Amino acid sequence: MSNPLEHQDNHIIRWEYASVVGILAIWASMLSLKVGVGLIAGLAIFALTRFTRRGFVHLLQPHINKFNGPFMRVLFGWLPTFLTTAVVAAAVVLLGIGLNSGVRFVLATMAQQGPQLIEEALRNLNSVTASLPDAIREHIPGRPSELFRMISKDDSDFVGYIRSFGGASFFIFLQFVFALILGVSAALMAPASPVQRGSYKPLAQAWLETLERYVRCFTLLMGAQVYVSIWNTFCTAVFVYGILPAFDVVLPFRELLLMFTAVASLIPAAGNIMANTLILVLTIRYGVFVAMGSVLYLFIIHKLEYFVNGYIIGRNVRASVPEMLIAIVLGEVAFGLPGLITAPVTYAFLKMHWQRWGWV
Repeated sequence: MSNPLEHQDNHIIRWEYASVVGILAIWASMLSLKVGVGLIAGLAIFALTRFTRRGFVHLLQPHINKFNGPFMRVLFGWLPTFLTTAVVAAAVVLLGIGLNSGVRFVLATMAQQGPQLIEEALRNLNSVTASLPDAIREHIPGRPSELFRMISKDDSDFVGYIRSFGGASFFIFLQFVFALILGVSAALMAPASPVQRGSYKPLAQAWLETLERYVRCFTLLMGAQVYVSIWNTFCTAVFVYGILPAFDVVLPFRELLLMFTAVASLIPAAGNIMANTLILVLTIRYGVFVAMGSVLYLFIIHKLEYFVNGYIIGRNVRASVPEMLIAIVLGEVAFGLPGLITAPVTYAFLKMHWQRWGWV
């Protein structure tokens, strides 16, 4: 004789399967249609709106319950929604203005100093390669001297990419506008409590709960990476402006190096590798001891990052660094930069459900 509770659990899990497949299909479709920026912005705005709304509800609900008249209760019942909309809209506008100025400054700096930074890094690699024995140097793929000549061209792909960035700005702006509208609307329409979701049909309930887990993974990973980026940028600034000058070592392009570290550190797992590699390459020409000191310093500060990642992510998603790196590489190959950013979130979302279903 079958157990009714077991049959009900299997029925719920089947709806979860369908919801997970649906979210994966939407993720792949949006990235394939080149609207990954809108996806990332929409998720961020959704999370911000929901957090703000819950804060206003928690703050105002005790005062709303004091009103006896139905008109006043309904009027003030909508107050958290109005305040949330106003606060989120103002925050997005201010953030957009700040990002616009910041992106213009970063792009101008990269266009001016980026090729020189790459030339300096390749020059250092070339000098290190030249000091190696011939038997080793002949087997090194992609010699730095060849890369140096390619990067040194005025019409390099790097400069061309930076200059062509403005051509897609209007399309990106439209994505931000739609992300703002849809993100705020979805967050305000979402049920505020599990009790309200319990009255929904099975598919709708499973869909809302699954979407909630995806947004939770996005918030956890992106929130942790913001802390990691701030930590990395601060420690790198101390290193290049304080520690290295104390040993008469002044790295070139320090401002651009800090910008690159701040942006790259927003990418889980792979960002640290890129930033560390660039710092190591720039310090090679100052001697073996400086390079080894850089490696030791970077190793220590990145080990301390594990406390942040372990506290924020480790309790919820047991995903190791190799797993994240594989997800990042596959996401970048399949969908470019938006795939590189969202692939760790999607993998964490999948692994959360695999653990929930007892697969891993």
